[in-house]
Amino acid sequence: VNKPGKEVDKGSAGETSYQIKFKPNQDFLFSGSNPILVLRELLELGSHVVVCHLDLIPPLDEIKPESLYVYWDIILTTESGINEIKDVFIFVEDDCELEINVVDDKGRLCDKKYYDKIKKLLADKKEIKLEEIIEPSDIKEEKKSGEKKPVENKKINSKPAGRIKVDSEKLDSLVNLVGELVTVQSHLTQTAGNKNDSELISIAEEVERLTWNLRDNVLDMRMIPIGTTFSQFSRLVRDLSKELGKKVKLETEGAETELDKNVIEHLNDPLVHIIRNCIDHGIEQPEIRESKGKSETGKIFLSAEHSGANVIIKIKDDGAGISVESIREKAIQRGLINLEDELSKKDVYRLIFSAGFSTAQKVTNVSGRGVGMDVVAKAIESLRGSVELESEPDTGTTLILKLPLTLAIIEGLLVKISDEYFIIPLSYVEECVELTSDDVENANGKNLANVRGELIPYVSLKEKFDINGSIPPIRQIVIINENNARTGFVVDEIIGEHQTVIKSLGRFIKNVDGLSGLTILGDGNLALIIDVPKLIKSAELEEIMMS
Repeated sequence: VNKPGKEVDKGSAGETSYQIKFKPNQDFLFSGSNPILVLRELLELGSHVVVCHLDLIPPLDEIKPESLYVYWDIILTTESGINEIKDVFIFVEDDCELEINVVDDKGRLCDKKYYDKIKKLLADKKEIKLEEIIEPSDIKEEKKSGEKKPVENKKINSKPAGRIKVDSEKLDSLVNLVGELVTVQSHLTQTAGNKNDSELISIAEEVERLTWNLRDNVLDMRMIPIGTTFSQFSRLVRDLSKELGKKVKLETEGAETELDKNVIEHLNDPLVHIIRNCIDHGIEQPEIRESKGKSETGKIFLSAEHSGANVIIKIKDDGAGISVESIREKAIQRGLINLEDELSKKDVYRLIFSAGFSTAQKVTNVSGRGVGMDVVAKAIESLRGSVELESEPDTGTTLILKLPLTLAIIEGLLVKISDEYFIIPLSYVEECVELTSDDVENANGKNLANVRGELIPYVSLKEKFDINGSIPPIRQIVIINENNARTGFVVDEIIGEHQTVIKSLGRFIKNVDGLSGLTILGDGNLALIIDVPKLIKSAELEEIMMS
């Protein structure tokens, strides 16, 4: 971007020239930030000269595609104050070295005749001094004309009302406080209902309304566009495809889709791993693609969209696809399955997410190092998300990541089994139906429920979590829709909807399959939060082993 902005002879009245040093940390991209977008917003403020420094770039064999090695020196002449300039860096200030100094309070450095001098001084990483740029005779003429030098641009101390910088730790603390408030509000609502006091109930309802509005606003403050993460992958695709001798183009969609910043921060590594796999395993060499009638340039399509309380991220390539037989063969070699096991296509694809599983024929810098897709699955599951794989030979492969919008508070369905309480995330719940003792007898010993002519498999949570207690004559089935597949969770009683503040599990139960956290109810009781994808997967594996 080494060019002057507005080509004018003299700075406009009220303009100031600043020297800005912007040096992002090497791991700047890992936070989902894009320095080009930051620079683009900065340069819209006025005339500019920009020099990009490349001296920190290491030798080619030491470069990490995910790291950032460049930094910038900018001369910006603008009517904006220093606070408005700082606001451009509001979300990245903690991830970079930033220095802003006033060079000329008359804004004369936008004159095009000074461009070459400024560029040379910036390239040499020198401080810009006015007397080294402007001819001494020009300064003398100004003094003779009796021009008064303003002390400081009046806008320097101004603060735009539209934006304010808040430390991320303070924001996280605010979210935690709102979470505690939600718990107290739940207690108030329950107490008011028990006392049957109309005035107290009215107050509880008003507190509930205000708490919900506050919760929504605070959570919205932590939302950032996922496009800041998407934008960093272009270089990864370009460098890796060149290393492997392939031609690959990255296309993105839904960059404006917003996610909780904590989710985005943990999403970078899984996406890097998936995209590397797409290029290495999926996209064929140009000559092979042409022999198949494909374009010699492969495509990776990265998209994001909202789906209820979740975000769906798809990573799709138009490569060779995945051979079911090759996965079966590799799984048999590793002892994951037996030769006689009959697995559906979906079950075979799930083997890819087994620990250390890889179909790479040889160890390279990209593949075959024993770090497989299980790393991706664990990372996504730690975010209370799920990952599914679809593939067709010679058509391509699609990975579908389903992630919650936020990790702090969710809407849940509160259920009861004997004396134990559980929360099922409401985003998975489709409907609730009754399960009578007659329905169980008519199923001939199979865990199948007939719901309007459709047979739906179900899991008894009482049996799954080994909960003691008698079985009531009429139980409830919570019908779950997970990746367009319907499954039922059988519970004794459905209490109703519940705003759930998520707390982490203790060390004694944190590894229990099917649980992702717990919450405190209004009466002080604890309710365990069901990890729907894990519970379904665990139930399916048990069924396979028993069959």
